[in-house]
Amino acid sequence: MHQLPTEEKILRMFKEACQRLGIKNPEENMKKTIIYLMTDGTRTASNLEGEAAYMDGSDFSKRFVHVVKTVGGKACYVNVFEEFHQKRKDYSNIYSALVKVVPDWLDFVKNNDIRLKFIGKFDSTFMPNSKSEDLRKHLKMLEDLTAKNDFTAHIFINFSREWALENRELFKDMPNINSIIRFTKGQGVPESMALPGKIEHETLVYVQQGSSSVNWSDRQIVFLVALALRANERNMPYFLQSSYVEGDRERIRRQREEERVFVDEDFYDKKDDKKPKVAVIFSEVGPERYTF
Repeated sequence: MHQLPTEEKILRMFKEACQRLGIKNPEENMKKTIIYLMTDGTRTASNLEGEAAYMDGSDFSKRFVHVVKTVGGKACYVNVFEEFHQKRKDYSNIYSALVKVVPDWLDFVKNNDIRLKFIGKFDSTFMPNSKSEDLRKHLKMLEDLTAKNDFTAHIFINFSREWALENRELFKDMPNINSIIRFTKGQGVPESMALPGKIEHETLVYVQQGSSSVNWSDRQIVFLVALALRANERNMPYFLQSSYVEGDRERIRRQREEERVFVDEDFYDKKDDKKPKVAVIFSEVGPERYTF
């Protein structure tokens, strides 16, 4: 498992990323940014096989949650697996990986004051026939242990939209998602992965590479969080306004229709020990592509 960087190092990297991205109010707007991390591409992003690939994906999620909390986020969401995954041939690998990473997540939440809230269908077992350890007891233990912590990571496990629609009251006090990070697929959030009533006025961050921990440096994960913040900061003022401020309408029209603005920036650090990552976000005037 990847050793987590110090908070001081994360904050230093985040400040640098925000300066490069022209983010004006990172502290204030990070408190308002609720990210939904849609992990994907884990098996194709590395040479890891079987449960090792999924454990690597879990490590990425843990590192991401740590960064979001450190830079001032109040909560986040992470999609792990859905109910339909039980039909996949490799489901036993997914399940085994989740059981094996419990001790690592236990140490993580103890040391970082993070609350874990699991969202999914838990009234019946989802344990494969080939396994004997019920993951649900571990999930309850982690929830009970961390219940009083302030920062909450909402984790989707054995989730389905059908189940969620029948249990909407469970989510009414959870924060609304307004920034979505999707790996390898530029599709936004499919209906099957959406939490009813909790995704509104969202921005999309498309990442070309998969969410495989062995392929991402600490700096790249920090930069990814900063990109989600930039996308949200650029779009947030326009979500609910009924009219444009003086000069804004003409500026947006010109940049969209005439200049056809397309930002393409390379912030990759050649000293980085990982290969470059590529992400696309969308501002009020057009797409922005970043290499980092």
